[in-house]
Amino acid sequence: MSVIQLIGNGFAKVLTPMGIFLMFIGVAVGIVFGALPGLSATMAIALFLPVTYAMASGDAMTLLMSLFIGAISGGLISAILLRIPGTPSSVATCFDGHPMVRKGQAAKALGIGVVFSFLGTIFSTLLLMFIAPEIARMAVNFGNFEFFSIAIFSLTMIATLSSGNMVKGVMAGVLGFVFSTIGTDAIEGTARFTFGQTGLKSGFDMLAVMVGLFAFGKLSVQPKQVVTRKKS
Repeated sequence: MSVIQLIGNGFAKVLTPMGIFLMFIGVAVGIVFGALPGLSATMAIALFLPVTYAMASGDAMTLLMSLFIGAISGGLISAILLRIPGTPSSVATCFDGHPMVRKGQAAKALGIGVVFSFLGTIFSTLLLMFIAPEIARMAVNFGNFEFFSIAIFSLTMIATLSSGNMVKGVMAGVLGFVFSTIGTDAIEGTARFTFGQTGLKSGFDMLAVMVGLFAFGKLSVQPKQVVTRKKS
């Protein structure tokens, strides 16, 4: 069976009255999970997974995918309005969306985020349907050189995003390295920097660290802004 036939069969199972209803429910609930900092797409899928046991395979996948897409997109709401990313993928939205809110353009920022989140989802889904097998073949052949190149690329991304204030960017990068060293080593299986605490053996969850750091920065600045406004 060709790729086109597989895609056609998939759309035939999804584009049914029940499938469309599950898509609306999944996206709506997923947006709520993504908009609330601390909740995530993974948690939404984990909570709704038992609901899918009695469903047909097509309906179950439709609901779970809708939950995931809605949660990832919903993270932009708190990122724009509160400067606290609801999901890790919404971190960059804080840098562009929240300044628009401070200028009184909250509705415009949310509209732009929702529209381009929708377009990005459609484009990436279509792209993934055709190039996923080739990407999988490339990933299987990854070696030391490729992983080293990815690490270098991540460091260049830090430099690019920190072009306005390199010192803060380097400090944030070093802090990320420090947090990543805590927990059980993936290769040797030894505990690193756990200090005898069992809860630290699994390391720090990236979402919890990012939300906590962004929320702490926002909450530490907010009282100063309130005091300044009262004095003025």
